[in-house]
This record gives sequence, C-alpha cells and structure tokens, in this order.
Amino acid sequence: MLRSAMFSTRLERRRQFNRLAVLAAATLFAVGIPLIAVWAVRAFDMFEAAEADRGPIILGVLIALAVLVVLCLITYAVVRAVGRY
Repeated sequence: MLRSAMFSTRLERRRQFNRLAVLAAATLFAVGIPLIAVWAVRAFDMFEAAEADRGPIILGVLIALAVLVVLCLITYAVVRAVGRY
C-alpha cells in the first residue's frame, strides 16, 4: 500500500467514499434497468391484445429512465455527503 502512503488519511477517506458512491449509484442503475424493462415488456404484451397506442408506454419508459437517473445522482450525492463528515 505504497500508494495510500502518498495521500493524507482524509484524502484517502474521500477517495474511498467516492468509490462507494459510484458503486451504490451503479448498483441502483443495474437493478432499475431490468425492472423498467420487465414493466415495459408486460405493458406491451398487455396492450398488444387491445391494440392500443404504444406512445404512452414509450413515454412512461422514458420518464422511468429519467427518474432512475435522478435517483442515481441523488444516491451518489448522499453517499459523498456522508463521506465528508
């Protein structure tokens, strides 16, 4: 661990929390994408029988993706904020 001797303990702690924040946000994203995909496939299957317009489903998927990205950013920011104190 020669590399960690080059940095102060405070800086090393921030770097570790940065890694943890990225891991938490990536995990949330990795779990969210399949959930959105499952919901979209079920919605397409359900409305295919009714031959409904697919526009609202596509709009719902885009909104869900936007919300997922915002949640990932919030998760990243919260973990980084905890690491500062």
